[in-house]
Amino acid sequence: MRSRSTLAGLHNNLAAVLGEDSLKQLIGIARLRRAWPDIVGAMMAARTEPLQIEQLAEGGVCLWVAVDHSIMAQQIRFLRDDIRKACYKHASLTELYRIRSRVQPGAGIKVKQQPRKPAALSLSEKRRLAQEVASIKDRTLRKAAFQARMTQVMYAEPDHDGRTTTD
Repeated sequence: MRSRSTLAGLHNNLAAVLGEDSLKQLIGIARLRRAWPDIVGAMMAARTEPLQIEQLAEGGVCLWVAVDHSIMAQQIRFLRDDIRKACYKHASLTELYRIRSRVQPGAGIKVKQQPRKPAALSLSEKRRLAQEVASIKDRTLRKAAFQARMTQVMYAEPDHDGRTTTD
């Protein structure tokens, strides 16, 4: 009769294969990559990405960041203190002493943006739009202009006071 197997956590098995320190670095970089758009913002995340976490001889860690252009490397240097704080806040990365960058064409994490649902227009808003394009004599052109204007209003960003601006 075969003995009953016991389940072991994945963490223990990976730690046995990779080593505890390597596993901590792997988990840290995975957590950092997931939170990168929150750490540096969507624009910078599209042009930069964390590469590796390196243990320093004097203690602490160094974060290597791939950038697609040297200007982004300069931006990383300017924002290093803010990035350091955000890494702690969003990815629980402690003892981050240095942030270094490496130019690597094509670097960046592609941020998936949720498509916005258009706002539904009321009948009074549609009437107002129809009045805006009423001076167009050609019926086909007037209809196209109305459709374009309606789409523009539906996808417009709302102001801080709740109104939408399109111009």
